[in-house]
Amino acid sequence: MGNRTIKIRQLLTKIGLFTLLAAFTQCATSQKIDKTAPVQLNDPYFQNWVSGVRGGGSGFMVYFPVDSTSDVQLETAYFKGKKVDLQRKSKESVYVGRYKEPATVEKDIVMSDDPKEEYNNKVPEIEEKIPFELKEEECIIAYSKDGKKGYFKLDKLPEKELKAYPMQPRQ
Repeated sequence: MGNRTIKIRQLLTKIGLFTLLAAFTQCATSQKIDKTAPVQLNDPYFQNWVSGVRGGGSGFMVYFPVDSTSDVQLETAYFKGKKVDLQRKSKESVYVGRYKEPATVEKDIVMSDDPKEEYNNKVPEIEEKIPFELKEEECIIAYSKDGKKGYFKLDKLPEKELKAYPMQPRQ
């Protein structure tokens, strides 16, 4: 009996290790990153920003100027461990994404002994973990071209000077 139990335990251990290895292999190969960008980027950069209003937030913006004749649509940037949706500016050949740090925005929260008064409080947002391991200056961009999706990587996304948005006067 003892020898049979050891063989079953070894078999179960091997099955468990194989399953674990298969799971990690699947995660690592699920996102194929192109070696070359499918679009010419003209001096892309990022810029930190801070609101001039208390509780107005802070974060960063990413800018990806492209060739005006490009048929590639940039969709998402993964940068500084964050996922940033990109949108093309109208009448310009530049994709822009804005990230706002959730911890820097003041939220109105009602605290009361009566749970009914707290009913309209919003649930805190939990940011999803990005599917890439990136170094500090690296950026991965998700794109689509001819109905096919892909990813490409920038080894360094340069930083421009901090942009402060002053408080707007009341009108």
